[in-house]
Amino acid sequence: MAPPNVTNPSAPQPTSPAATDSSGGRLWRNLGPGLITAAVVIGPGTITITSKIGAAAGMSLAWALVVTASFMMVFTAMSARIGILNQESILTLVGRHYGRWLAVLIGCLSFAVCAGFQSSNYIACSTALETLTGIPETTWMLLVGAAGLVFVFGARQLYRLLEKVMTALVAVMLIAFLFNLVVARPNPLELVRGLIPGGWPAELTGLVIGLSATTFSVIAALYQSSLARQKGWQKDQLGTGVKESIVGISVLFGVSLMIMWTAATVLQGAEITNAAELSTQLQPLLGPTAVWFFSAGFLAAGFSSTVVNAMIGGALMADGLGLDSRLNNPPARWLTTVAMAVGLGAGLYLMRSGTALGGIVVAQKSTILTVPLVAIVMLIMANDRRIVGEQRSRPWQNVWAVIAIAALVAMSLHRLNEMFSQP
Repeated sequence: MAPPNVTNPSAPQPTSPAATDSSGGRLWRNLGPGLITAAVVIGPGTITITSKIGAAAGMSLAWALVVTASFMMVFTAMSARIGILNQESILTLVGRHYGRWLAVLIGCLSFAVCAGFQSSNYIACSTALETLTGIPETTWMLLVGAAGLVFVFGARQLYRLLEKVMTALVAVMLIAFLFNLVVARPNPLELVRGLIPGGWPAELTGLVIGLSATTFSVIAALYQSSLARQKGWQKDQLGTGVKESIVGISVLFGVSLMIMWTAATVLQGAEITNAAELSTQLQPLLGPTAVWFFSAGFLAAGFSSTVVNAMIGGALMADGLGLDSRLNNPPARWLTTVAMAVGLGAGLYLMRSGTALGGIVVAQKSTILTVPLVAIVMLIMANDRRIVGEQRSRPWQNVWAVIAIAALVAMSLHRLNEMFSQP
């Protein structure tokens, strides 16, 4: 069996953009992997947590969003560079240069993180559908799980389909919140003040950790390597691939900032416990229909993330185990099924143990526990000449990556202390 994700030498290779194209034209024509990563991250967790922070603290934590998005940019660009410069998948490289045990461990950790995110996606879908139909959440959760499996096993040419769907989803969310923000008339000075770093009340620490986990998604950044390779970029397109990954995360930041600013303007001081209360932030633009529009958007964000997130977990687990990690082939698809099943079980448990939105926050901030090791390995790979040659990370990128890892470790320790200190 051929190594996972190795490009077929006899297959037609993508041609480089014409020399007469402008650099901007080449960049926008090649958008894809970065937007898929952004759309996976812009799921129900991002909507819920940024809305709750905006309602509780206004724009005073906008600086935290800037910092976490910049962390994500650095690691996504690292991963894209590794993918474009190598014919082998990222965990195959880990296994070859650092030991198969480490590749297996990272595959398992990535799978666990995706299962954690998966549970919050199921909760979001079922909550939105209950709001729209009145049918209980648990019933919808089971049906959403079944629908995800139909998509995974029934869809052909998954990458092209995902690229189109994710691009459309990001565009719709961006436009909706942009127009709503204009109608809501936010205070620009509040945003400027919020960009100045500062502290936060202790009761918001959990939300800040959740914001970091959902914006700085290390596992999504890791998978950017595979997406860049599936896009077919060659070494002479390295600059375009890295820029595209940065543009994608810039979109993630822009959407997250607009959601936070909208909530800070419309919902400040409100106690948010369900999707219907979240939807009131769109009332300036949509009036009484806001709850229906928001629930439909929440469902779209949740379901798209449900499918793609599970595929990422399955593909990375397959890659770590040395199996074929391409999305259209059996190992990745069957492990995707397992990720869906684990996420479904966790979602049902979280839903029964508390409110739906509370379950989403718990699931998001718990994923922070497993990602520091993955981030450390990515940083080492991005500076290993055997992997990236002369295209190693620049000093400022390494410094910022070390700061990001230190933040991940601190949040993980806080989360562990929080878990063990609970009765």
